[in-house]
Amino acid sequence: MTMKCMHFRSWALCWLTFFSSLALASSSASLDQLEALIRQQEHPAAWQLAQQLQSEQEGDPRFDYLFGLAARSSGHVHQAVFALERALSSQPQSSDIRLALAVSYFDLGNLPAAERELKQLEKAALPERAATLVQTYLQRIKKLSNPEHGYWQNWLQLGAGSDSNPNSGVDEDFFFIPLLGQVRLFEQSQERDSSFYEMQAQLNFTLPQDQHSAFYLSAGALHSEYSEDVVFSRTYASAVAGYQTRWRGYQLAGELFYRPIQLDGSSYLDYQGLKTTVSYPLWESFELGLDLTYARQSYAELTTLDKKQLLAEGWLSTRTGRAEHKFQLRWGMDDSDQTRTDFNNRDYYGLGYRWQLLLDQRWTSSVSLDYLNGAYDELHPLFRLVRDDSYYRAELELSYSLSPQWRALAAVSHLRNNSNITIYQYQRTRGWIGVRYAF
Repeated sequence: MTMKCMHFRSWALCWLTFFSSLALASSSASLDQLEALIRQQEHPAAWQLAQQLQSEQEGDPRFDYLFGLAARSSGHVHQAVFALERALSSQPQSSDIRLALAVSYFDLGNLPAAERELKQLEKAALPERAATLVQTYLQRIKKLSNPEHGYWQNWLQLGAGSDSNPNSGVDEDFFFIPLLGQVRLFEQSQERDSSFYEMQAQLNFTLPQDQHSAFYLSAGALHSEYSEDVVFSRTYASAVAGYQTRWRGYQLAGELFYRPIQLDGSSYLDYQGLKTTVSYPLWESFELGLDLTYARQSYAELTTLDKKQLLAEGWLSTRTGRAEHKFQLRWGMDDSDQTRTDFNNRDYYGLGYRWQLLLDQRWTSSVSLDYLNGAYDELHPLFRLVRDDSYYRAELELSYSLSPQWRALAAVSHLRNNSNITIYQYQRTRGWIGVRYAF
């Protein structure tokens, strides 16, 4: 989901931008401060100030409007509705107040009231972005009012770039095996840089059951072609079926997935399993969650590498101003299907961090950092060592909204795998630019 006005995360900021001023009575310094906090998306501070001003400012249309925005941004939607209804009764011609009230009705599940206000706005002469937001909500109401039909969210993407080591090869021509001596590596196992282009498609279907529950299906494919002959072309596919709901404040989800990989048009790996997610909002801007995944990796030819995988990931997400932060703690284990390859069994743990920032209404940036350490169980039979790996990855992404359907994208990433066994040690840097069309 992209970070823009019509996608509802920074809606209060967007509406304050849609309309350059409010024809309302009060212009006190305190209300100016409250408006500034809302513009800066300082939601906890805005809500605290709004409550402090309530006893003396309640009934002032400008204050009621700002109080409604602050309340909604802090999760107090019922209080937002009461304040916005008062503001609208004093200023019935104010499109921004009516729009805020319509979305608050929508969030409470009062779809008829939301639709009534949006239909009123549909007749008004609104700025382009406000008009687009009105139509987006009307479409969502139509889909929720007819849940048996479901709805689609799809996109196509094209991109090109350069990869310093797409085969994750080692920077050596030879390596030493105690039982065999010096062994020359195949070119496909050596570090080679290459330019590439890629095509990606994603289809998502959602079948709502009510305001908080839905079945969902998705299917996607990513195909990459490289300029160097020694680099494998690759195709990643994905199919997912799941259900999500809310129960006593908990957000629950479960899904089945299947993700095959092809190299140079031939089957290489099948990855399938089950994933469950449980999350709970701790405070106004904090959410705590746990993801559990059980999966199998089955290789088309290298069947001795087949294994089962269990992964647990705890996470904490928070919003501060225009930024979103997610901290992750991971633990997992790989269990080989065959006893003769138990040297591939391992326990691993890791840390992750993701930061996403809405720079303005069009620009979004994000940074991802990951660390993983794997401790293997037994001696590797060729190298007479117990393998010990550490994996690091950093990525920077930029996104620019060209229109409601079109988005320009760019990313640069670097990853490194350190190992006490040379053949498993590599590093890789990748740069990429592309364009996405959503429909």
